[in-house]
Amino acid sequence: MSKPLYRQIAETIEKKIRSGELNVEDVLPTEHSLQDIYNVSRVTVRKALELLEKQGLLERIKGSGTYVKCNSDKHDAFQLKGFDENITSQGRISGTKVIHFQLEQAQPVIADNLKIGIGTQVYSIVRIRTIDDEPEILEQSYMPLSLFTDLSVKVMQTSKYHYIEKQKGYQISHSKQDLKPVLATSIVAKHLNIETNYPVLRLRSTSELVSGEIFEYSIQYLRGFQYRFEYIARRGLE
Repeated sequence: MSKPLYRQIAETIEKKIRSGELNVEDVLPTEHSLQDIYNVSRVTVRKALELLEKQGLLERIKGSGTYVKCNSDKHDAFQLKGFDENITSQGRISGTKVIHFQLEQAQPVIADNLKIGIGTQVYSIVRIRTIDDEPEILEQSYMPLSLFTDLSVKVMQTSKYHYIEKQKGYQISHSKQDLKPVLATSIVAKHLNIETNYPVLRLRSTSELVSGEIFEYSIQYLRGFQYRFEYIARRGLE
């Protein structure tokens, strides 16, 4: 099924912002001009602009025009926070949809990252994380059964960190993260409402408890339209 015209137009404009063709504070053509450019109705143009405005990419100023805003939510890579905690603290609405949840035997790569034996029982979980009802992150997680015997779909639809710390009583220590730009596969594209081979960020991480046990290995794919990482580099120790 093809996407609605307004979403196709919105994604075209998003690409121009991501590629640098449109920069922050650039003004977009008028609605009438966009109608001519894309050969669509005014209603379709307005729906596309409203979607981009909702995503925080555009700002429409009455009597002035529509400007590129691109005020993505920030993720401080040096402060370990859960997705829900990070997004809700910034006044946005976070959401989670679990699309896969099952027990399976750990394959070599998964076992190596979790530091467990090959064939050990682990949960395999796939979730879509949303910001203001728009898909932003596709997450594949692996968690050892031995640490979370009562893990459920219901838990994974809410805050994972709250469950680990408040319900299980574990103390989280740190997460090792590897961030790399990649091209979206057809599966990733489908779940994030983007085109195949569209550039996304892949974040692989292993998370550890104070006890030294690794409680999760995850791979996340981020659209990057509403979510960005902020790094602070310091020189020297004091």
